[in-house]
Amino acid sequence: MKLEFPESSAGIHPPTAALMKILQAKGISNPITKQPYTEALLFGIGGGIGLGYILFQFKHLPNPIVVLGFRNEWNNAQAFLETLTDRLFLKVQFQEFKQIEDGKQGLEQAINRQQPVIVWVDKAHLPYRQLSADLKGFISHQVTVYGHDERSSHWHLDDLSNRLIEIRDKTLSIARENTSPQNYLMMTFINAESLSVQELRASIIDGIKDCAAQLTQAQPNLGISNLDIWANQLTDQVGFTGWPHLFKNHKSPYPVLRMIYESIKLNGADGFALRKIYADFLQEAAGMLSNYALNAVAGQYLQLANHWSNLADNALPSRFPVFDRAKNLLNEKYEAYKNHDFVKHHQISDDLSFLEEEIKAEFPMDTIETIQLFARLASQIKLIAELENSAAHRLREVTR
Repeated sequence: MKLEFPESSAGIHPPTAALMKILQAKGISNPITKQPYTEALLFGIGGGIGLGYILFQFKHLPNPIVVLGFRNEWNNAQAFLETLTDRLFLKVQFQEFKQIEDGKQGLEQAINRQQPVIVWVDKAHLPYRQLSADLKGFISHQVTVYGHDERSSHWHLDDLSNRLIEIRDKTLSIARENTSPQNYLMMTFINAESLSVQELRASIIDGIKDCAAQLTQAQPNLGISNLDIWANQLTDQVGFTGWPHLFKNHKSPYPVLRMIYESIKLNGADGFALRKIYADFLQEAAGMLSNYALNAVAGQYLQLANHWSNLADNALPSRFPVFDRAKNLLNEKYEAYKNHDFVKHHQISDDLSFLEEEIKAEFPMDTIETIQLFARLASQIKLIAELENSAAHRLREVTR
């Protein structure tokens, strides 16, 4: 059985793109505009932007892993979707299963009831994504299941794509079981309750207040305060987590520099650490709420979008041709995926792997240049932190 899949753009951020497509497929519209919900509006109602930074170091991996998050509840997509669906009066069901077969059966039952299902997977276990094996177990990701072909043992998925992707039963099960601690987590869409114009406006305001609160409250791994932690680690030459210490003795920092670029520009982002899509939300909300002060705040986030984009570019300085080539290949790889051109996507992935082996074998910067790069990135991050604080406090003021 295969459910209807709407023709529309591929989407930007996994949870909001998935829900946007489901609402379109079910014919559920914005009560104010009478048009389908935009992804920007869903993103903002769910709580909008956030900030998170974690540096993982494991002896069994050749390189540290940097994880950056730019959404409210950035490391908990379930909490984000629970809040978003509650604010839109959507009836959904979250379920977890202990065994592979139970998870598969729960998914089949929902599809047989013609209910699309968002499932949690480990992104690096999706073969069509062509990710490094080192990343397995580190990237929680959401895809939507729209159908199952029992004869060929394939599922039909929406994964930020403009067409459905086929994946084998066993492959999907493995990807689901490797998302610790949320094994076999899924969200089944049931129906939408009536939502009035006044209720939607209240939900928009709640989303904005939620965003400002999480950004400005100092919490572990949440909020703007994490930027100070990151900036300090970039220049700390003594501490165990200091980047100059981590990458001494000619150990290549290329993998983490690539992660910075990819996280801000390409991986579930909008090219601008999700600041551009949030500015779009604020401009949309300004008209719906008749609160045009939000347009000025949107301008602040558009400025921040450019700063984040510059930070990503500077992480792999284009004055080194190999870095410029790597960035171009990354951009082409994501564009090929978005266009459903998996032949080209696979070829670019191979070319990128070959180039990256060259970079890691002969990193183009010496130790002093690398430390200077870290210092420049730290300065940029401190400036971004100041601008983020200013925008978040202004956001809080205009919705009081």
